[in-house]
Amino acid sequence: MKNRRRVVMIGLDACDPALAQRFAAEGVMPNLARLLETGARAPVENPVGLFVGSLWVNFGTALRPERHGFHCWNEIEPATYEYRLNTPSIAHLPQFWDQLSDAGKRVAVIDVPHMIANAPLNGFQIVEWGCHDKHHGFHASPAGMAKLVEGDFGLHPALKGEHPYAPADTAPDDWVHRAGRLRTQDEECALLRDMLAGAEQKRRMTTTLMREGDWDLFLSVFGESHSIGHQQWHLHDERHPRHDAQTVAAMGGDPLAQVYAALDRALGEIEERAPKDALLLVYLSHGMGPHFDGDHLLEEILVRLDRHGRTGAAAPADPGPAASAGSGLRRIAAAVGVPKSLRAWVGRTLFARPSAAEARARRRFFKEPNNTVYGGVRLNLMGREPKGCVRPEEVDALIAEITEGLLELVNVDTGKPVIRGVERCDCWHKRSPTDTMPDLFLDWERSSLIETVSSPRIGTLHGRYTHWRTGDHRPAGLLLAKGEGCAPAVRMPGLAVEDIGPSIAARLGIELRDVDGRASDWLARPVAQPEAGAPASIS
Repeated sequence: MKNRRRVVMIGLDACDPALAQRFAAEGVMPNLARLLETGARAPVENPVGLFVGSLWVNFGTALRPERHGFHCWNEIEPATYEYRLNTPSIAHLPQFWDQLSDAGKRVAVIDVPHMIANAPLNGFQIVEWGCHDKHHGFHASPAGMAKLVEGDFGLHPALKGEHPYAPADTAPDDWVHRAGRLRTQDEECALLRDMLAGAEQKRRMTTTLMREGDWDLFLSVFGESHSIGHQQWHLHDERHPRHDAQTVAAMGGDPLAQVYAALDRALGEIEERAPKDALLLVYLSHGMGPHFDGDHLLEEILVRLDRHGRTGAAAPADPGPAASAGSGLRRIAAAVGVPKSLRAWVGRTLFARPSAAEARARRRFFKEPNNTVYGGVRLNLMGREPKGCVRPEEVDALIAEITEGLLELVNVDTGKPVIRGVERCDCWHKRSPTDTMPDLFLDWERSSLIETVSSPRIGTLHGRYTHWRTGDHRPAGLLLAKGEGCAPAVRMPGLAVEDIGPSIAARLGIELRDVDGRASDWLARPVAQPEAGAPASIS
């Protein structure tokens, strides 16, 4: 068909735009380098404060977080103040390719994170074959597609999500090839080997399935850049405290460079085999950098700030007379032969500390899970939380108190502030009484490890960062476009992540229904002369 428009889109999940452009300049990613020269580029705006959890759901549904309700893999359950897993509840929400399929377009979708195969498509959808994020397990539509994929291409060696100790809704790469808290040299090498093998399998799957159908939209996302960035940033970054040159040598060099190079090879072959009249989009969803934040200290920081605001105490309160009395009574009971089980029951009954959930219910504010890049704080608000103690008219003053206390925190090891800024969530996102979003976002100072913090209000607090993840996200996203209407090396106007789906749909002649995103003029329709602009690096 002479006037037919088609789109081939490749997602590189958490493939850091600045690092990828550096690798392109150094010859590690020659296909990306060529695309930077021959295609247009645009910055992608991810949802402020919530982008780690929300961006791919924004992308798939073309909705904002207040509509789709997912911002983090866990959350505080409002009715009980308990932590709970938060699987994306999007089965009732159409994904933008569902609407394309309903309009008669042929669509093929592979491994968009956090998505689910809702209904049969005019084409196919593969879910969680090789995603960093795992919620629903590997499945596909139509029925039988998953078995065909496994038979033809196998399962991803690292991201298939089958591990006896891995709980639900956790990333498979957190567990594979890791017997202890941190990986050994052999385990690091094995993880890299499986990531490279998985990228090669995804390349074969993508190019084969793209060739086997006549697609209006073909979309495939690679998850290896996300996983390797979290797990082996310390082996890429020579300045990282855990950097180990011997392990890097045993691996054959920088693991991120090797994975990015493998993705670049896949990109080159996909571009070569894509229909010549198709618009090629390459989406680097968000960035990656060292995992330097104070999220592991945040709960205790907030406990101490709340205590200071209530009592003026600048350090943790001592156990108090009740605890001292309890200790003495336990010694006496043991001395006179009271059975251990009875002593334990009396101790729990008379002197037990409240559970974590009970403690949250008694405080004015507490930590709300928000991944780790931006800390989350939620107020215990009357009329919203079941045991709320903060009146609506007190909110502004309390936020000012929390902000002042947080901004005066100092990293004892560097002398720098711990937090660069505090943002109100309602400045960026519409709120509802039933949402579980934080009320405040904390922007950590991420230039170095945060393990010992101090201020007049909280005293000094120390806690080592012992997690195996050494890389974490940065908000920048980048979209590259090559095809009709996309001038070489031109910077196009930026767009929000939820605008990408409506823009693709508009290019294919479809207007999406009931979405928050808007079609971007330059991406939605070919133009004779795109908006001019000097070639620029998007980071």
